[in-house]
Amino acid sequence: MFVCAFSSLPIWAFYMFLGTALYVFFQVFPTETASQILNGEQKAEQILPYFINHYLPSGVAGIVIAAALAAAMSSLDSSINAISTVSIVDIYKRFFHFNNGREKEDKHYLLVAKLIAVIVSIIMIMGAMFLMNAETKTLQDTATILVSIISGGVLGIYLLGFFTNQGDARSIWSGLILTALFTIWTILVKKDLLPDSWVVPFDLYYTSIIGNLLMFVIGFFASRFIFQRQSAVGDMSVWGK
Repeated sequence: MFVCAFSSLPIWAFYMFLGTALYVFFQVFPTETASQILNGEQKAEQILPYFINHYLPSGVAGIVIAAALAAAMSSLDSSINAISTVSIVDIYKRFFHFNNGREKEDKHYLLVAKLIAVIVSIIMIMGAMFLMNAETKTLQDTATILVSIISGGVLGIYLLGFFTNQGDARSIWSGLILTALFTIWTILVKKDLLPDSWVVPFDLYYTSIIGNLLMFVIGFFASRFIFQRQSAVGDMSVWGK
């Protein structure tokens, strides 16, 4: 976690620098295709493949393409493995793992994990096809907004646990429900599905920040004034209530 925290900023700064460098390069050495990409007539993600195919030597281009494919595969397979593992440990074993009162054999769980991995892979492929054909500003912009919307409230839960001794499952669920309603509201407004009087004065990028603040404040308020814990601090039995 520490490696991730300290490396994320320079890594993402380099990503943004790469895009800026390509923009400057094609301002100095413009081409018709590059101009169409930079003007938004073609997808912005095509600028890097275009540069690799037309400006890098053959050997260097092959190394860069292989590195990009390796990075993509490592991210995808780790996500698929994590999803299948969590599904088996936290869902399947918890609710479906007993066979006449006994746990099933490991090969059974392995088979189910493989099945889950296949299903998840199909969903990922469908999602990739949808994003490729969707009218988006950039894929990175879309990914940032999706992460902001989906992860809203998660950091607030950790902050509540790290910095306070307040809260149990009831206060956490109160915060999550209200945070989810806030997120849905921001999406509906941005899609022009609500009246103009409900317009959100901020971009969807900030949904996660505001959502996490709401989660922390609502969870803390609910734990102090609504759902007061009955047991001493550290008694985890209350979390199951």
